[in-house]
Amino acid sequence: MYAQPPPPTRPTCSNAVDLAPTDERTIVDLAGRGLEPLVALGRYRYLRAQEPLPPQRHCSLLVLALPGRGSCTFEVDGRPREVGPGRVLCVPPGRVYLTGTGAQARGELTWLIARRCGDDASALGRAVSLLANPPESLVWDVSKEASADLGRAFGLAAGPSDWLAKARLQHLVSGVVFDLATSMTAARTPDPAHRGVTRTLEWIDTHLSEAVDAAGLAAVSGLSTSHFYEAFREATGTSPKDYLLRRKTDRARVWLESDPSVTVTEVAHALGFSSSQYFATVFRRYQHCAPSACRRSR
Repeated sequence: MYAQPPPPTRPTCSNAVDLAPTDERTIVDLAGRGLEPLVALGRYRYLRAQEPLPPQRHCSLLVLALPGRGSCTFEVDGRPREVGPGRVLCVPPGRVYLTGTGAQARGELTWLIARRCGDDASALGRAVSLLANPPESLVWDVSKEASADLGRAFGLAAGPSDWLAKARLQHLVSGVVFDLATSMTAARTPDPAHRGVTRTLEWIDTHLSEAVDAAGLAAVSGLSTSHFYEAFREATGTSPKDYLLRRKTDRARVWLESDPSVTVTEVAHALGFSSSQYFATVFRRYQHCAPSACRRSR
């Protein structure tokens, strides 16, 4: 009997927002710009993969992430969520999330942070409250205009601070929020296939030590294999095999970093890998480092 991985820890809830820019990251503080309850608009352009940020959890803030070039993977409440250009990922208040599994991917990503206020009766406040209750997948399609308007907003924020520029910034950013809320409402149409995928995701998280194939996962979902593949990719942005291997290596990384007594071989076998060599190969692919490097990082 192999040891079992420890349960994940939840970070302290906080509404702190990092507003410090860098050479590759631009952040606009939206306070005092007439856009309450919006908090910040940010964008990074990474030429190479970056170290992952620590897990975060906000009390009343929600995060909207829109990739510009290249796909990226977030982890929300322990589940990877892949999002690419033309789509948005919403992290509601109270959820634990990481910007990257193993590493923050190279590419371009724009994000918008807003504060959910239950007593805000303004149109913008109501739109934010609506966005705080996204569909189960947390990801949906957005218009090209939404991303383009956010790009123009950075130029306005960096330019002259007169009343006209301020009004144009308000118009662009609030318009994007309304656009996202509208497209999200359309994406929330009930879909039995997505309920089957949700059931499968919950099953995966409690059976990571088991060997399972796509047909087995389809059986859990209650869908045909072909329908399951289509629904799974639509809900998660990736294939069942890719999702399963990523979850296994994510769990392995947390285990190796938190338990100095467990060996790489024990982790490999406990998570259903046939050998420690195969485990190391898969681990490098998803975590961008060797399993032993996690041990040395402590």
